[in-house]
Amino acid sequence: MEMSEIKNRIRDTIEQLPADKLKIALDFLEDLQQSEEDATEALLNEPGFIEDYRQAKEDIRTGKMVSWNAIKRDV
Repeated sequence: MEMSEIKNRIRDTIEQLPADKLKIALDFLEDLQQSEEDATEALLNEPGFIEDYRQAKEDIRTGKMVSWNAIKRDV
């Protein structure tokens, strides 16, 4: 589903919600947004995260990776 279609469906649904459910939807969306921001901030504040992230991007770019099949365990 395209992003524009998703947004249109959200708008259409919002237009049909009664006020009490609209408030619940707003609370939920704000919680989603805040949770994402909190998680991002926590990662950025983790000592060494930025360097590890940059190194991981470089490893991917240069093909220095291990296949998932090579490391997975039977669970």
